[in-house]
Amino acid sequence: MVDFPGYSLSGAAASFLFVLLTMKQSEHFRVIGPAHGILARVGEDALLTCQLFPQRSAAHMEVRWYRSEPSAHVLLAHQGGAEVSEMQTEEYRGRVEWVEDGLAQGSVALKMYNIRPSDDGQYWCRFQEGHYCGETSLLLRVAGLGSAPHIRMAGPADGEVQLVCTAEGWFPEPRVHWEDSSGEALLTLSEHHIPDEDGLFRVEATLVVRIASAGTVSCSVHNPVLAEEKGAVLSVPEKLQTELASLKVIGPSQPLLVRVGEDIQLTCCLSPEANAQSMEVRWVRAHRYPAVHVYVDGDHVSAEQMAEYRGRTVLVTHAISEGRLTLQIHDARTSDDGQYRCLFEKDGVYQENTLDVKIVGLGSSPRITLEGPVDGEMRLVCSSEGWFPQPRVRWTDSEGKPVPSSSEALAQGGDGLFQVEAFLRVISSSAANVSCSVSNPVLGEERTATFLPSDCRMTFSWKILLLLGLPAVVVVGLIQMKSFGKGQKYNSTDDNPTHSECYFPRRGPRE
Repeated sequence: MVDFPGYSLSGAAASFLFVLLTMKQSEHFRVIGPAHGILARVGEDALLTCQLFPQRSAAHMEVRWYRSEPSAHVLLAHQGGAEVSEMQTEEYRGRVEWVEDGLAQGSVALKMYNIRPSDDGQYWCRFQEGHYCGETSLLLRVAGLGSAPHIRMAGPADGEVQLVCTAEGWFPEPRVHWEDSSGEALLTLSEHHIPDEDGLFRVEATLVVRIASAGTVSCSVHNPVLAEEKGAVLSVPEKLQTELASLKVIGPSQPLLVRVGEDIQLTCCLSPEANAQSMEVRWVRAHRYPAVHVYVDGDHVSAEQMAEYRGRTVLVTHAISEGRLTLQIHDARTSDDGQYRCLFEKDGVYQENTLDVKIVGLGSSPRITLEGPVDGEMRLVCSSEGWFPQPRVRWTDSEGKPVPSSSEALAQGGDGLFQVEAFLRVISSSAANVSCSVSNPVLGEERTATFLPSDCRMTFSWKILLLLGLPAVVVVGLIQMKSFGKGQKYNSTDDNPTHSECYFPRRGPRE
């Protein structure tokens, strides 16, 4: 045998054989798919196809359609001519089926019904024969052509009007384009895309124009995948003649302070008074959709309501003929903190007012405990919970002078309420009297606790008593048990034992 540096003839032969086998196996079959992606509209059906090359029967193979990983997000699996439904991901059950017409020629098709936005993305078609696998990927592009846009105009202010273009049911995120009557593009002030529960987008684009130069304005919403668009046109001079253009909406001038768990009262009214029964009234946060509460034609539109407000809002309408409405939000939460907008709308013109709500939580009375010694130091810990917004903590001595904390720790629970811990180093357990105050910066209220050295000495005394007393109790108990054992004599022939705590019945007659 001839050896080469680092190799052997037998090793080279084995490597060569492995390469030949690998080359043969790699030519076993390939999987090919469509040269281009598949386009499907929301709500329609899509057909995903792939093909063995060279052409051969796939009836005896395992064929699997999946997303991301072969064992995860399985649309459907086929093995030995039968479906393997237990592998299927829940979201595709009842929505996909095999098209088996070309299985004998190695052609596989999967039909997907009722296309959703979540179906958009890459898919894999995988064939397996024994230990050999082949697969290919294809791209499914989902598109939704939504509603025609609607342009609303806010009442004039400072010589300007604000236009808001809204549309719904689009996928993917659409593009918005404003133009004036001459076809010149207008610069959008802001544009927001908000997905609904089905994954479709609502678009909300805002434009501000000066009344002196305003004429006809158009808004177009464009789908980048379908290359289709829908538009709307609004004449500003005509809208300026409508009823709401001359009205205003007024509300509380000061922020509303509401404690956690109480009800929020949001009152808005038209000025001068006007009947609002035929108007759309909407309470919103940052955007028109989804809303806190929507009132249209005497009914609450629950489909447009934010999930966190469902079942928590009631509209008081007894003064609606005077243009005054109050929205009650029950059981105030920390997430309710912030700005709200109240909108009255009619004939495509709306007026609004902004209200500030400050949610406050007055937490528990602080507790002061002594910890240590740690690294030769002792420290006081002041803790309290249930505060909102973030509380302030301060230490003071017996004369009321501030004492700086050594450190503070702040945590916010799932309900949004804050828990605080403040630490103060002390020289010894006989430190002078100190107080800890936790305050709410919005309410200006605080809760205070005082730590007295006597509290520490009392706690220390109890610890000493426990440490010394416990062994004594154990010793006394052992002595009593020993004495008790010597004083008891049990006669096994006694039918009525009087000194035993347990009674064992006789198993047979005595001899």
